[in-house]
Amino acid sequence: MELITRPPRQYHVSHDTAAELERTILEDPRVVPAQSGGVAEAVVDLAARTLRKAGTDIGSLLRIGRRSGGGPDMKHDYLAVMMELDAARTAPWFIKSGRRSIYLFDAWPARHGEIRAFVEAWGIQYAFISSSQAAERLAKLSDRCTFLWVPEGVDPSGYQHRSFIEKDIDVLQLGRKYDGYHALIVKPLESAGMSYFYEREKGGIIFPTRGEFVEGLARAKISICFPSSMTHPQRAADIHTMTIRYLQSMVSKCLVVGHAPGEMVELFGYNPVVEVDDADPAAQILEILRDYESYLPLVEKNFSAVRSNHTWARRWDRMAEVLFV
Repeated sequence: MELITRPPRQYHVSHDTAAELERTILEDPRVVPAQSGGVAEAVVDLAARTLRKAGTDIGSLLRIGRRSGGGPDMKHDYLAVMMELDAARTAPWFIKSGRRSIYLFDAWPARHGEIRAFVEAWGIQYAFISSSQAAERLAKLSDRCTFLWVPEGVDPSGYQHRSFIEKDIDVLQLGRKYDGYHALIVKPLESAGMSYFYEREKGGIIFPTRGEFVEGLARAKISICFPSSMTHPQRAADIHTMTIRYLQSMVSKCLVVGHAPGEMVELFGYNPVVEVDDADPAAQILEILRDYESYLPLVEKNFSAVRSNHTWARRWDRMAEVLFV
């Protein structure tokens, strides 16, 4: 199998997640990086981007999806990890004869039509989707691609953790904050002299480098985590899915406070999140900080659960069961 590892044209911190999965996949000796196509690759890339701006997918134009898929005599077996659908990133390889598979993050409802068009235009045989609800709905939209739920995972070796007495950040809310919850806790936390790290300006990055990000998580006692359906309802709509932020927090030995999506409780076999007390969230979080030691058994339980069952290595095992038959 050949893994397409071409980096995105514009880097964003979210792409570190895709890179984690790619590194894990490449640890499997059955997988090699897809070979660069040189000048031909550059030409196809330019064509794909030009056509995309004109509203045309090069895969549809070349009728890639009408070609025969994988089989015992297939010339290539390609896999791409995708944060977003980008034909230009995969076209130099996907136009070749063979089997094509993708792992796709962020399959939000508004994009389901686009995802269906992409997998059919390119003849994608397997699409591994990070959300259980999205995978189920997409499977009903197209019978020409097999959609399978493979949750997000984490590579524990890329993270750090400290003992609770060494942690100097009381509360951390990474990424776009849940404004309603934030408004209720920010002043009480400041008045109590607690350190609270959060996005000060929309789109601002709390920890600008990967090293600072990893260290920041290790420094935090509490990590606030809500599903995108609550923080980004205009994007996620009713898709309640577990994101890597929960797992990154747990493998950094943070206590996670917020809300656990149903699929996360299903995956863990218990609720690993301290659910928010809607009646008085500020009082709840201050009480947790005063009695933090009593939550350490849950912190350790979650840490062990993630390392045992929710790594990218375990997720790749699931994908490999399908791809190597």
